[in-house]
Order: sequence, then structure tokens, then C-alpha cells
Amino acid sequence: MTLALDTNVFIDLIRGRKAIIRQRWDKAILAGENLATSLIVYHELQFGIALRSDPVGEALNVAEVLEEVAIEPLNEDDVTAAARTRAKLRPYGNPIGAYDVLIAGQALARGWTLVTSNVREFERIEGLEIQDWSQP
Repeated sequence: MTLALDTNVFIDLIRGRKAIIRQRWDKAILAGENLATSLIVYHELQFGIALRSDPVGEALNVAEVLEEVAIEPLNEDDVTAAARTRAKLRPYGNPIGAYDVLIAGQALARGWTLVTSNVREFERIEGLEIQDWSQP
């Protein structure tokens, strides 16, 4: 099983905001879990670095965490799954953000479990497996 980490998980790890997320991260590393993230998440992290007053220090913090994770680019199957997900949500008037639908589409297409604290956004997506490391 591949655990695909969402942006908010990385931010919580880097900032040390929630001890439970660090504990679950450490447990996943020790267990040899297959950890991945989307190139979209990488983009979001790089954008966050660009906004910081100390981008060099922030880049080092991000790089340290990303050493343990495979950064996966999108492929045609990922984008197709994202488009289908977006189309399914549209009639209900509850779309999710463009980046999040791409992240979800990639996880769906590859059979990944998405690790996120943003459960409310992603739980609407049929078939998407989610873990929330911020909850006990």
C-alpha cells in the first residue's frame, strides 16, 4: 500500500504543530511504508517556500521531510481520474479545488491511500481511501 501525503500533512510535520502527526510519520518510516506525494503537493510546498521570509531555511526543512517520499508526476490516467471526479461532483454544486481534485485523481488512479487532515474536502470523493493522521 502506498500512503500519499497531502500538503497539510507536510506543513504540520515541518512546523511541528501536531505531535500525533509526527508519531504517525515516524511509525510509517520505521515500518518501511511506501510514502509518496503528488507533484502538485510539491508545487504547493514550493509556493509556500517562496512566500517565506527565510526561503532558504524553509527549503531545507521541506527537503529534509521530502527525502523519505517519492514525488510522483501526473500521468494521463491520473488526470482522467481527476476529470471524472470533478464531473461527478459538479451536479451537486460541491466542487473541490483544482489542485485537490488532481491530488485525489492521482490517488484514485494509482490505488493510493491519501493521508490528509482535510477530510471534509476529500471525503466526498467516491472510492478514495483516506487516513487522517491528525486524529487518534
